[in-house]
Amino acid sequence: MSADAGDSLSRFVVEGAAVRGARVRLASTSAAILAAHPYPPALARVLGELCAAATLLAAALKFDGSLVVQMVGAGPVRLLVVECNPGPALRAMAQWDVARLAALPEDATLATLAGAPGAARLSITLDPREGGPMYQGIVTLEAASVATMIEHYLATSEQVASKLVLVASGAEVAGVLLQRMPSSHHADDETWARVSRALADAGAAAVVAAAAGNEGLAALFPDDDLRVFAPVTPRFECGCSRQRVEGALRVAGRVEIEEALAADGQVEVVCEFCARRYLFSPDQARALFPADGTATAPTRH
Repeated sequence: MSADAGDSLSRFVVEGAAVRGARVRLASTSAAILAAHPYPPALARVLGELCAAATLLAAALKFDGSLVVQMVGAGPVRLLVVECNPGPALRAMAQWDVARLAALPEDATLATLAGAPGAARLSITLDPREGGPMYQGIVTLEAASVATMIEHYLATSEQVASKLVLVASGAEVAGVLLQRMPSSHHADDETWARVSRALADAGAAAVVAAAAGNEGLAALFPDDDLRVFAPVTPRFECGCSRQRVEGALRVAGRVEIEEALAADGQVEVVCEFCARRYLFSPDQARALFPADGTATAPTRH
């Protein structure tokens, strides 16, 4: 991928038509996420694509809160989580079976990583920042690509016709999302057909260029006048803290903590998102529990 642009996310509209879009480029953000653990190539690619897809979804939905993509399955990858918070701030993690994943090709799809469709589940959860009810949608895992899965989610859950293309190369990923807005009418048929076909037919280099700069975006849609909004910079940010880990240890309970101390002489907790290590000496661990044996309820953050 070209190194002439940093991480960037921006929305755009096609002037004179009810068609909108968003484009994203993740370089240092995705590199930081993938550097936290030794992700095998197939998993690293899928994780990067889901990070870009989650960022584009949050932008398209104009959602002020946390957007969480989670896959639970019985395949080589047991758990996969991507979280996009306002900013946008991204973090992601996965749990996998080393031997089973090593047996798959580097171009294995998310559906293959998840295992049998009946034993796997991919969900997208919207958690508003100012409170209120959460919304969760279920995404089919039968599609061949992450982009196709997200298109299906938008068509079924949001009733919005969409076209998404993602390009991953190493630790970097780029993506362009097009949507036909709900206010669209027959006069927009030709424009939607033209721009969605242009994106579908675009090569990887054209998509990367469109995600990286306005000239590349204009070249991708040469017959249309685009209005591009000011970009924002995605970043990797993990919300873990010693205070949150202390709360989790209180929930685990005194018995489990004493077992860890007996086995290792200390309590060690490793964040699955950023790999940061939190160490507690015996005195520090036992101090989490009042003398009467009760535990203080952890504070929700």
